[in-house]
Amino acid sequence: MASSLGEVLVDEGIITKTDLEEALSRRQGTQESLGDLLVRMGKLTGRDRVWAMSRLYRVPFVDVAQTPISPEVARLLPHATAVKLTSLPVERRGDALLVVMADPTDVTAIDEVSRATGLRPEPAIGVPEDILEAIFRVFGTGDDLSRVIEQALSDRESQPEEAEPESSAVTQLHELAEGPPIIRLVNVIVSQAIAERASDVHLEPGKEDVQVRIRVDGVLRETMTLPKDLQAATISRIKVMASMDIAERRAPQDGRLTLVAHPKEYDVRVSTYPGVFGESVVMRILDKSRSRIGLEQLGMPEPLLEQWKTLLLQPHGFLLVCGPTGSGKTTCLYAGLNLLNSGEKKIITIEDPVEYQIPGITQAHVNPRAGLTFASGLRSIVRQDPDVVMVGEIRDTETAEIAIHAALTGHLVLSTLHTNESAGAVSRLLEMGIEPFLMASSLVGVLSVRLVRLVCPACAQPPEPPPSLLDRLHLPAPHSPQAGYRQAAGCPLCTQTGYHGRSGIFELLVVDETIRDAIMSRASAAEIQARAVANGMTTLLQDAVERARRGETTVEEVLRVTASLAS
Repeated sequence: MASSLGEVLVDEGIITKTDLEEALSRRQGTQESLGDLLVRMGKLTGRDRVWAMSRLYRVPFVDVAQTPISPEVARLLPHATAVKLTSLPVERRGDALLVVMADPTDVTAIDEVSRATGLRPEPAIGVPEDILEAIFRVFGTGDDLSRVIEQALSDRESQPEEAEPESSAVTQLHELAEGPPIIRLVNVIVSQAIAERASDVHLEPGKEDVQVRIRVDGVLRETMTLPKDLQAATISRIKVMASMDIAERRAPQDGRLTLVAHPKEYDVRVSTYPGVFGESVVMRILDKSRSRIGLEQLGMPEPLLEQWKTLLLQPHGFLLVCGPTGSGKTTCLYAGLNLLNSGEKKIITIEDPVEYQIPGITQAHVNPRAGLTFASGLRSIVRQDPDVVMVGEIRDTETAEIAIHAALTGHLVLSTLHTNESAGAVSRLLEMGIEPFLMASSLVGVLSVRLVRLVCPACAQPPEPPPSLLDRLHLPAPHSPQAGYRQAAGCPLCTQTGYHGRSGIFELLVVDETIRDAIMSRASAAEIQARAVANGMTTLLQDAVERARRGETTVEEVLRVTASLAS
């Protein structure tokens, strides 16, 4: 019987002995787990890792996403405990309770389940993300949230009116923010957002209530409405957690906090903005495990993936990732850094802000008040003898010039630029005043990226896409042998949206002699794009259309994301 995760993975044929030896070599001198490292290297999926751990620990593996769960059995464990332990009861046999857990070896968690249920837990293992989603499907936002709001309102009514001096009002807000009902309310808001895979939580005060919306797979949707009476206390609680000044309500503020939803940690960036009806609050939820994402997990087609790896492994040059805000640019850069972070290279970044912390890499936030901008930080970085430099964004001519000179003097420089297409990055740099000969000598590639929602595998249906959309996107008819279209229907797994998860669509412009000649002649973005396509480049629209044809996403989603490119 295998005695380690690595042995199980090799015995089951999931990875090779060579893969294991490479991972063990890269792991020396680090605290990263073998499973996390293999996932980051793209040798292993999270699901395969959990399945292998079930073999190692000799406990059942439960595919929670595909297992019918009785609400009566699941609710034997309180909602807060289920979220805290990432555990959910799935079957009762007399006094025994089969509990799917993220970590079935956690004796403390097993004891806590036993105390909470009064039954004898039999631990199984499941994918943590699937367990959290199942918890949300079971508990939802129904009577549990209603009771929390009722308790918070009752606690609010028992407090004296916000009186007289400002200092008194601030003291009362502190007391309310530290009260158990408000603490529980905020915990429910955040835990349900995490369970639904939300990237952002928005609290938006109105004239008569507070709307709470979350962004899932890039799309906002309303989840609950809070009474106006709870606005001040709820926002104050969030500000206290993020170490912000609750007395300041007239100016924007930024804060940060860390949440633990076993077995994961989340960084939460908090931003407030003074609106007409009170402070609007946005909480950006960052899963720390995302810092270990590998290139293979981005969804790149295999030929493009190999091209991008080749560019990343060059000893020097300037590489750009472009796209609008929220298109996945930073995730692509982090995946590239994970590929390069082998311990043999000095990697330094300057970011605004540092979204994910990666062991083995020197990372810094920009701090304009202290004089640390992208440009000044980049000047200092090149004096640190780095091999690889990552600049969060090219925002001005000075930063662009320093980055290009760093690439010309033997560094690999990675950065982002806000343009719609890869060819547009060249035009943007020329507009900034970068000399064509400098760009032609340093720029080696531009990757353009967008994110499309994937069809939920549990409820996808064969559709009849409107002929007008098919014609616009140059797609084959629904009954063609080449067509595998699917339609987003909606089910409990995807919270009735029809979509579950996102994947990147890509366009990689490789700077060869043809493109260099175009740069030197200050060719337009359209001409550069045409030359790149003639050289074999797959455009963003073409990649997205292929995803729809294979049934990975829908025709409507392709048009939503690439409308400006399809016209």
